[in-house]
Formats: sequence, structure tokens, C-alpha cells
Amino acid sequence: MRLNAYLARAGVASRRKADELIKAGRVAVNGEPGQLNTFVERRDRVEVDGKPVTAQEVA
Repeated sequence: MRLNAYLARAGVASRRKADELIKAGRVAVNGEPGQLNTFVERRDRVEVDGKPVTAQEVA
């Protein structure tokens, strides 16, 4: 699942707003800055502003 969709499913932001968070460098995946083309899986650790985020269900 794309990172912006993951954040939207988690209730953090809409997909467009999630894109802005990602571009601003506020999103990390497994400790690395997230990119717009990042795909997230169940085992990945996603953080926004240093706080863990979990979506309800990851495909």
C-alpha cells in the first residue's frame, strides 16, 4: 500500500495532506524519511513527527 494511503487509512490525514507531510519530511518508515513512492507493508514501522502510526488493515 502506498504511504499516503496508509496514512489516510490510519486517520492521520487525507491522501493529499499526507503527500504534504511526506514532502515536508515529517514521515519516517523504518527510521528513514518516507518518499511519495514508498510502499508500506504490515511489518514496517511508520512514524509522523516521531509518533508511531498504525493503519487498521494493511493489504
